[in-house]
Amino acid sequence: MLDVSFDVDTVRVLLHIVAVCVWVGGQIVVGALVPAVRRTHPEALPSIAKAFGRIAWPFFGLAVFTGIWNMVSLPDTSAGWNALLGIKMLLVAISGAGAWLHQTTDRASVRGASAGLAFLTSLAALVMGVMLSG
Repeated sequence: MLDVSFDVDTVRVLLHIVAVCVWVGGQIVVGALVPAVRRTHPEALPSIAKAFGRIAWPFFGLAVFTGIWNMVSLPDTSAGWNALLGIKMLLVAISGAGAWLHQTTDRASVRGASAGLAFLTSLAALVMGVMLSG
């Protein structure tokens, strides 16, 4: 029988979900806004990007921290589960690297490709997280 309680596990999972929502959801929102802002107020894009970074990066860090906390809080897991977790961790690292590259490059082609890479890998990591949650 399943039981309901509010405990440290609830807080841990809640923090992880909120952090992932901000990281992945923020990429979706900003990605959707950029074309419109580029057409109407292109001078505003650097300010918008910096503002998003001030919010997104701490939540990315929180997602990584709570993800590690989740891993050490789990009971025994299967080899398949561990393999999927390893792939998810790789995707999270690629997502962070892609976002960092997007933020630091001046080349438009690299900026577009790295933004796409960051988004797709973060979305794939989110899907795997749902799969791992059982």
